[in-house]
Amino acid sequence: MVFLNPLLLFGILGVASPIIIHLLAKKKVKHVVWAAMRFLKTVVAKHQRRLTLEDLVLLLLRCLLLVLLAVALARPSFKQGGLPGFGDRDEAAIIAIDNSASMSQTDGVASKFEQAQKAAEEVLDSLPGGSAVAVWLVSDVVKNVIQEPTHDFALARQAIRGAQRSDRGTEMPAALRRALEVLRQQPVAAKQVYVITDGQANGWKQLAETRALLDSARDIHARIVLIGRSEQHNLGVAGLRMVSALAPVNEPVRFEIEIGNYGIAEAKNVQVSLGIDGEPAGDDAEIESIPAGQSKTIPLYATFREAGYHAVVARLPGDRNPADDQRALVVRVIGEINVLLVDGNPGIESRESEVFYLRNAFVPVPPEQREKYYIKTKTITPPELPTAKLADYEAVVLADVAEMPEAVLASLERYLRAGGGLMVFPGGKISPSFYNEKMFKDREFLPAAFGDAHGDITQQEQFFTLQAKGYDHPIVSIWRDPGAGNLVAAHFYRAFTLLPEKESTRTEAGPPALVLSYADGRPAVMERTWGFGRVVQFSSTANNAWNDQCIRPAFVPLLHRTLGALITRQEEHLNLRVGAKLSVPLNPELTGKDVLVKAPNGKSAGLQRVTPANGVPLLQFDGTESAGVYEVRQGDDATPLLRFAAQADPVESNVQDHSGQDWKTLDGVARIFRWSEGTSLRGQLEKERTGNEFWMAFLVVGMITAVAETTLGNRWSVSR
Repeated sequence: MVFLNPLLLFGILGVASPIIIHLLAKKKVKHVVWAAMRFLKTVVAKHQRRLTLEDLVLLLLRCLLLVLLAVALARPSFKQGGLPGFGDRDEAAIIAIDNSASMSQTDGVASKFEQAQKAAEEVLDSLPGGSAVAVWLVSDVVKNVIQEPTHDFALARQAIRGAQRSDRGTEMPAALRRALEVLRQQPVAAKQVYVITDGQANGWKQLAETRALLDSARDIHARIVLIGRSEQHNLGVAGLRMVSALAPVNEPVRFEIEIGNYGIAEAKNVQVSLGIDGEPAGDDAEIESIPAGQSKTIPLYATFREAGYHAVVARLPGDRNPADDQRALVVRVIGEINVLLVDGNPGIESRESEVFYLRNAFVPVPPEQREKYYIKTKTITPPELPTAKLADYEAVVLADVAEMPEAVLASLERYLRAGGGLMVFPGGKISPSFYNEKMFKDREFLPAAFGDAHGDITQQEQFFTLQAKGYDHPIVSIWRDPGAGNLVAAHFYRAFTLLPEKESTRTEAGPPALVLSYADGRPAVMERTWGFGRVVQFSSTANNAWNDQCIRPAFVPLLHRTLGALITRQEEHLNLRVGAKLSVPLNPELTGKDVLVKAPNGKSAGLQRVTPANGVPLLQFDGTESAGVYEVRQGDDATPLLRFAAQADPVESNVQDHSGQDWKTLDGVARIFRWSEGTSLRGQLEKERTGNEFWMAFLVVGMITAVAETTLGNRWSVSR
């Protein structure tokens, strides 16, 4: 199809000029009769036909010259598909640059993101004068560097050059959908969206849906620019977690590191290291082999020398996709853990106490070593609870406490909201109606209501046991390994039926979760988060009144892992996905003050105000665009108040892109360009816009016509 610029074609109307001049140049003849007239008429009649023909030839050549010049200036072109337009014209365009984690891949010289910036500038240079352009950074969200199309190309160029890569995931169809919505509102006829990306298959999961989306906006033309080629070999740290229940000072803490092989070939002799606060944590480890497309987990140990928030980083040797070569985890190391035991049934002798076995299980060392042990317990009775300062304890344990006054419930609410941990053990003295009304229904502390008690403690030959497999909850996950012992050995003679809550009405209350069940499927232990705290609810007693679990070997690790789940509840807020918002309680003394947040690259992320929310001083921060460890400091204090870590989605490590055949799904609704160093994207886009131009042929013919007109005009202008 041939396209001409309709505005310049008005120049063809200039062909009327020679005709008008020719007509105006004709002089009116005045008839004068004289004697020799008949001889002149004879001469004129003889040459009239030749003169008329010469004038017509010159007139036609001059008209043709103007037509040829007008057509040449219109820059006619031949296009197959592409933009149904005419040469240069105004456009509204959005340049969307992929700044997800996978764009960190490098060819050894520049990352794909840096290459994408160069390609974006070429796109900008290819746009016709008078166009308007917006610049977006897209990943799993859209960051509008320049939200609406602007005619300020200098601003757009500055935005492209100053763009920063993030460690977010990829979700390109969502960005396309938003771009189409913005372009639909633009008043110009020509609308385009340029998506500059590595084409990662995980970011374009459903090409058929993308095609349907683009097909619904036929007046908007999509250009997808694919940067470089996917890396065929890539190892990444896919996971890092603390396996030990607690992280005490000077005790070895076990971590598990998952390494994924995202390449097409087996990886051998993979070196893995662990560091603490930038220093080596111990010996490195080696994974002998990881098959292509699979992952393996390796344990490593670290020992912390002081309490506080520490950054643990698992590392691999560097490769061409550096974003996933390390993964960080922030751990709160405990110098001393204080546990408040509320004994609802002290008994006459110490062994009759409801918390006797709890006290010994929490501190499982000889009496002479208890002062140095990192867990400290204090026992009080329910009447002492109203005056207890709960904030001094990492965990509070209610053991067969019958009821509590409203003031204590209010204190527990503040305690949980600020990040405290609560364990609830029932017994023969508790009032199920009190717990169900006040702690389950009204405040929704408990994950379940206490139903009827089942079992008979007088018939100890009739007992029930805990589940033998399916240990999915983190508290009991160690029993997946048969070498860790089992929980089945414990005999239960009586327990309450736990009736989980189906729907919560309070925003502080998280969904109830099953920790452990009996062999018949009835819940034995349940938990829920509440505020920044956590509540774990047991169905049977903490002593041997209703079971013999307290004298079984598994009781100590079960209690310690439960205590660890309560304490590490706050750490869940310190280890978040890239892009997630941090919300963590701080010391009440910081309320209303500003703290400084430092990003993983060491640059300041700005001051943040600690503001109260429901009586809890909170630090909230939503600038977690980069993976790694962030530090919170007050002024120039050398010791961080807090550390937290942002972790990238492991899916971004799989940098395989779609095949050329896959991209053909978008034929007819989008044009696909492959860009690499040395490729002129600008030239390709300009050629696509203008097509295969053949205006030069018209210009050459016009020059020949001009020469012919001049030559003939000079020859025929000689006096006849």
